[in-house]
Amino acid sequence: MGTGQRPNGTGTGRRLAEQMQTQRISVRDLATRAACDERTILRALNGETTPQLRVAESIASVLECDAEDLWPRVGPGSVIHASAQWVRMFPSRAEVPIELWRDVLSGAGTRIDICMYGGTFLFDNVHGFLRIVREAAERGTQVRITVGDPGSGSVHLRGIEERIGDALAGRCRMTLSRLEPLHGVDGVEIRTHATPLYVTMFFIDDILYANHHILGSPAGDNPVFEIPRDTDPELWQNYTDSFERIWSSSRPVSYPLGY
Repeated sequence: MGTGQRPNGTGTGRRLAEQMQTQRISVRDLATRAACDERTILRALNGETTPQLRVAESIASVLECDAEDLWPRVGPGSVIHASAQWVRMFPSRAEVPIELWRDVLSGAGTRIDICMYGGTFLFDNVHGFLRIVREAAERGTQVRITVGDPGSGSVHLRGIEERIGDALAGRCRMTLSRLEPLHGVDGVEIRTHATPLYVTMFFIDDILYANHHILGSPAGDNPVFEIPRDTDPELWQNYTDSFERIWSSSRPVSYPLGY
């Protein structure tokens, strides 16, 4: 849907779409009058996110209604009222639709930053992962991937905590091996890190998928939070700073690996 077109909302965005149609206002016009990003309106229409309270109230004011009329969860009794924010949460990484990973990676225009330990699911489940990343780099997207150093104490300890022993280190080696076709591709950097990782991070343009780690539980069984940049810029920056610290301490990978 173009930003100048009439909306066609789905799911939680249906009320917003109906009110926009009633007021005969396009995405572009609503974003301008509500002083917010057009992408915020589009994500709300698609049911991907609920704007933070200030933005929700601004949008509702333009549409001559109350924020609760558009998003019941922003009302006074809601868990996201006042300073709290609403982000999409998947109970486990395994419950993130494969189509979502494929769609957001395929559509990346400026940034793909991944910080993980093994991440073998990207190859096992996201069909054409290497091709998708290569094509993103070819159209100018900056790609940075840092994988757990299989010989590091942090990866060894995580394997013990998850009761899989050296299997995690093996997954790190496998991922590094499978990333080799991207070695030397302009715009792609591959490194290893030895950080005690509390959260696996997937930055794709202005959306972060944060896969938090619960002690003793594999990453695939842990929740993933989808956090758009404009949901909470300060929170976004905290994650960004964490990624940059890990990246700055990571070491470039030399191929062939030698193990």
